[in-house]
Amino acid sequence: MAKSNSNGPSYEEVERSLRQKKFSPIYLFYGEEDFLIEETLGILIGEVVEPSTQSFNLDILHGGDVDAKDVVSLASAFPMMAEHRVVVVKEFDKLASTEPLIPFIENPLPSTLLVLILEKPDFRLRVYKSLGKYATVVEFKRLYENKIPAWIENRITKLGKEATSEACLLIQSHVGNSIREIRNEIEKLFIYIGDKRFIDVDDVNAVVGMSKRYNIFELQKAIGRKDIASAQEILERMLEAGEYPVSMIVMLTKYFQKLWIIWDFLDKKMTREELIKTLRLSPKQIPHIENEIAIARKFPSPVLNQCFEVLLETDEKIKSSSQDSKLTFTLMLHGLMEDVR
Repeated sequence: MAKSNSNGPSYEEVERSLRQKKFSPIYLFYGEEDFLIEETLGILIGEVVEPSTQSFNLDILHGGDVDAKDVVSLASAFPMMAEHRVVVVKEFDKLASTEPLIPFIENPLPSTLLVLILEKPDFRLRVYKSLGKYATVVEFKRLYENKIPAWIENRITKLGKEATSEACLLIQSHVGNSIREIRNEIEKLFIYIGDKRFIDVDDVNAVVGMSKRYNIFELQKAIGRKDIASAQEILERMLEAGEYPVSMIVMLTKYFQKLWIIWDFLDKKMTREELIKTLRLSPKQIPHIENEIAIARKFPSPVLNQCFEVLLETDEKIKSSSQDSKLTFTLMLHGLMEDVR
């Protein structure tokens, strides 16, 4: 089985170095998150090669179409009318023989940036041992589910706008964990909102085409009312529409965390303004705060503790069991709305 090398820099660190014009002569990009690999490669090419000289100073090859001698020949050429040139080898693992590359890897040409890309390198092989020693090795791991909302928020911020945490979670809930598909939804959102700076739940609902009647926020409201029939209908429609189960649990957990904060507000006799600040409510949410307080009163501490236990159990079942999602979530709904066991 292929061994990995996880001691290299993160893709964020490499991106910062590239934008600072701090280049390495050889890069090895590998991993499952091909979208981030492509994006980082695009940044590298954009920072190193002027568009007007790309025909001279940029070669993009595929391992199955060339041999190592071709790669060495191109990487040994000097740039024309520029300081650097870039040679990219995609699907590097399909290169028939890599031995001729090793001397170049160990003594690269400073004016060439050689970028080797593949999904699963085997660091037991000689060429990868040399790359591990002489190249900048970057693993592009698939992002964990719980990291994706933060990635969405950071992505939107980098593009010059802001989004509420609920909007970021809703994007993941609808789209899933594909970074490429999430990027596409963000682009649609930017077109939709135009000059508006903030992205909220209503914007996401409008763009991704979710039913205003059957979404996670309507499910939260039905649970808050302890309306099991409505909650069951909304839940089934969401699952039929392909909503992502783990993200649904994350959103419900955040909902009960909000109710817990409201109980803390009631116990400590905080001011309304302190509660609004703690919950980070938007101007559109503030008029509904009294209703949220009324809902919280239906879920005192023992009930909230039980709800968190039910959500944790559901999360574990969804991730580890072959049990039908509809049945698992139905049991969850009853657990969230029944009296303390």
